[in-house]
Amino acid sequence: MERSVAGKKPPLEKISEPNPAVPAHLKTGQAGEDAAADHLLKNGYKIIARNVRYNKIGEIDIIARVDDYVVFVEVRTRSVGKIMPPEMSVGPDKMKKLIRAARIWVENKNYGGFWRIDLVAITINENNSPATIEHIKDITEGIL
Repeated sequence: MERSVAGKKPPLEKISEPNPAVPAHLKTGQAGEDAAADHLLKNGYKIIARNVRYNKIGEIDIIARVDDYVVFVEVRTRSVGKIMPPEMSVGPDKMKKLIRAARIWVENKNYGGFWRIDLVAITINENNSPATIEHIKDITEGIL
C-alpha cells in the first residue's frame, strides 16, 4: 500500500523539453507518444502536460483531462513483430511507480477530484506510423 506524501516535501515535477536530436532507439517511443496524444485529442481529451518527471520515481507520459477526470496516461509502443505486445509490458514495479507519481501530482496540485491511470498501447509499422492503437482505461482498477 502506498503511503501519502502529505507532510513531506513532495518532489518537484520537471516537464521535459522536446529534444530534436533524439537517438534512433528512442524515436519509436517518441512516435508512439505523439500518436497517443493525437488519439486522445481526437477522442475529446485535453492534454495538460507531457513527460512529467519525478526524480527517483519515474515519468508520467501524458496527463490529460476528460469529463470529470484527470487521466495519467502510460504509453507503450512496440514495432510490429515484437514478441510481447505493448499492453503486456507494464509490470508490477512500473504500476507502483505510475500510482506513486500520479498521487504526487495530485497532492502537488491540491487536486481533489477523480483521477485514473490509462494505458495507450501502440504498435507501429516500419515507417513509425501507428498500425494499431488500443486505449485501455483505468489499468489500476482493483489495485488502488
